[in-house]
Formats: sequence, structure tokens, C-alpha cells
Amino acid sequence: MIDLWVNVIGPRASRQWLPAEERAGANALFGDDLFGAEHTPDDLVASLDDAGVDVGLVTLPFRSPAVEEFLDATPAHASRLLVAAAVNEPGRRPPRPKRQVERVRELAELPRVTLIRVTPFLDQVPLDDARYYPLYAACEELGLPVSINVGVPGPRAESDCQHPRRLERVLVDFPELTVIGAHMGHPYESLLVTYMMKWDRLFLSNSAYLADYMDEGLVRFMNSSRGRGRVLFASDHPVLPVGRALESARKLPLDEEAMAEFLGNSAARVLGLGSTNP
Repeated sequence: MIDLWVNVIGPRASRQWLPAEERAGANALFGDDLFGAEHTPDDLVASLDDAGVDVGLVTLPFRSPAVEEFLDATPAHASRLLVAAAVNEPGRRPPRPKRQVERVRELAELPRVTLIRVTPFLDQVPLDDARYYPLYAACEELGLPVSINVGVPGPRAESDCQHPRRLERVLVDFPELTVIGAHMGHPYESLLVTYMMKWDRLFLSNSAYLADYMDEGLVRFMNSSRGRGRVLFASDHPVLPVGRALESARKLPLDEEAMAEFLGNSAARVLGLGSTNP
């Protein structure tokens, strides 16, 4: 079983996650306990064990040396905690696309780094902006999947920058790039289903979105021959605790094969890992 989005959050990092006025929307959704609390790698592995999850992808800052420090500090968890490096710097003036490409190549050399994340709302840079294109090109060349937040975010920030319609240009321009739409894409699930039927390298993840509230049409797609394996399980733990997210996921009206694909088998193929046992 694979959780495509988990977090290790120290008190300082949680307080600096967003400016207070933007974080207010997230507080309203997820509660104040998340901010200022500590969630260590050991805590995370214990939560994964309690839920019966084999592997979690820890989201870490893209910039050096955050990933390297985490890898050096967690050798005992090498098979359990992989890394998704989150890029949230394209809004810098001036932008540094060359440095981003260099960093992607550095990260690709680290076996536990299996995914690159793009979170457009943080810098309010549209996901199809030219500043992301060198990064997409490098990931396509290296075979690194890219997770891109889509849909309306919880924090109080403009969402047009991550409207799923913007995926179309990226998918056309990078046909060999594997893209995972993160955070469910609500309320545009029907558009994403149409895109997934059109592009076989596009996937969707329900990170930070309880399965209880998943769109009925999307769930039917997940249980169909064309949609089986196209939606990947993720919690965004501890924002949404992994145990609660998994309990909700197991209640979906999916057949055995579709449930196994959702809970890890498809993610294992997308990330180039071995098979899992949901």
C-alpha cells in the first residue's frame, strides 16, 4: 500500500507554511492543531504502521539541502519513506529555471526521490507558465513523474493558476511526461476524467480529500476498465490523518482489482517501485 502524499512537519516549518492571512483558510478546514505541532519521521512511520501502509512519499522542499538532510537522517526508514520534492520557487524575481533543472538532475541521482511536485497557488504561477517548462522538460527526459496541484485550494488564495484546463497545454507539449493531478481537482472532476481518457500518462490523486466526498462519476470511472488505476491514494498526513483517509478509501464501491490499483498497485508502477499488497 502506498500513500502518495505525507508530511514531516516541525514546529518552525508549520508556523511558516503560509502567511497568517492565507493560512486562515487552511486552519478553518483542518484545525489549529496542525500549525505549531511536531510530526517527526518516527511519528510518521508509526502512523503508517497503524494504518497498514507500506510506503509514504514525504513532501520536502525542492531546494538544497532539505532533501539530502532528510535522507541522511532517516536511513532506517529508507524502504518506507520516499521523497517527493516540492518546487515553489518559480515566482522569484528573477526566475531561475536553469538552477531548477540542475536541481532536478541532482535529485534524480538520489534513489529515494521518486516524484517532483508543483504547487502553483503558493507562488501564484500558472501551472502552464513558461517558467515551469524547463523543469517539465527535465523530468520528461529523466522519467521523473510530476505531481501538480489542481483545483480550488483550501487556503485563501486565487485558484486560476491551477485550474485543470491548464493541464491540456502541458500534456500536449510534453507527451512523455507522467503527470499526477494532486489534491483531487475539485470541483472539476468530470473535466479531469475526460483528460485521463485522452492522455494515458495523466493520473489523479485524492490527497487532502477524504474519499467520502469523492465525485460519484469519478468513482464509477475508477471502477471501469478505462479508469482502473488512474486515481491514486494519498492522505496528506497529518493534515488528513492517514488512518482516517484509508478507512474512508476502503468504503468506496470498487471491485477488488480497482481497490488494489487505487491503494498502491498503480502508484508502484507509476513510481517504478515493486508491487504492493493492499
